Amino acid sequence: MTKQIEQLIDEALKTEPSFKLGGNFKDRVVLVLRKKEKSNQRKLYFLMALGMLVIFGFGYGTISYFLPSLFESFSGLKNMSDQIIPLAVLIGVMVIIIQYLDKKLIKNRMLQT
Repeated sequence: MTKQIEQLIDEALKTEPSFKLGGNFKDRVVLVLRKKEKSNQRKLYFLMALGMLVIFGFGYGTISYFLPSLFESFSGLKNMSDQIIPLAVLIGVMVIIIQYLDKKLIKNRMLQT
């Protein structure tokens, strides 16, 4: 039974299909795949930014709940959270930019070669 199936498959692969695809078929398929990839990449960046904010918020909330005196004990600083939040946002934005540049400059070039 398996020899018959293999012979049928070999014969089917040796004959040309009865239909012809257009010359730009592969270009259209690649264009659709690239669009889906871009939308998935945007979702990934959004989820990364949201995840970074959630992680930062959880850490900040945990520290302020268990060690509230930590933020109040520094003399000379009006409020330590005024300095921590922009730094955390800056680090998050830098990570997202690095990921974007990695995708845009390196991985796209590897797909084309």
